Amino acid sequence: MNEPAETPRRNLTGAIVPALAAAGLAALGALVLVSRNGAEQATQTADLGPCILENADGVGGPIDLLDSNGARVTQADFAGEPAVIYFGFTHCPDVCPGTMYAVAEALALDSGYDVQPILITVDPARDTPEVMGQYASTSGFPPGLVGLSGSEAQIDAAKRAFQVYASRAPANADGGYNVDHSSLLYVVDSQWRTVSIIPTMARADPTDPRSPFVATPPRQVAACIAAGLERSGS
Repeated sequence: MNEPAETPRRNLTGAIVPALAAAGLAALGALVLVSRNGAEQATQTADLGPCILENADGVGGPIDLLDSNGARVTQADFAGEPAVIYFGFTHCPDVCPGTMYAVAEALALDSGYDVQPILITVDPARDTPEVMGQYASTSGFPPGLVGLSGSEAQIDAAKRAFQVYASRAPANADGGYNVDHSSLLYVVDSQWRTVSIIPTMARADPTDPRSPFVATPPRQVAACIAAGLERSGS
């Protein structure tokens, strides 16, 4: 997680984002990239924040990965229960763990839905199944969080399905490196259909594109999860 000093930094405002235009998401200014620093559009209210509902089902697809024991896991293993999915990595300095804490808080709210939290690594070279299992049990993370890894090919397939951007940065002198990646929560219903997408950060002032990015509050995460699942009838 050390930042290569010689590599230009890409801040949130200059981020490369995944190709989500086909799902009607390209207009969302809050789509963010984790830098090396560590509803329908009409229903984007204060309660829902930057929640994306319209055309969310255009993102997502099957997965074929490995759990902490190295056993194969596909979307069929989650059949019948909604889930919230995040793509991150264990060496992520702040946004990834911050997102996991926010999800834990969101699910613990009285209005929180009972969903299966899933964390899929974008750094399979370091995040082996065992490492993901240990990381998923971090204190403060969502109870029952499932950490998934796999081969580069398996992870790449999952990233393509959910249109996740991830790029490994050059290694520093110590051999460490960072991974730039998009930071979104994907809510899927009991049929593994994406029903809402939640950018984990948004502009402090949605009307001002120059305002700083801030983390999406847990109550907004919970509201977007609920809005998506209620629309789908899950």
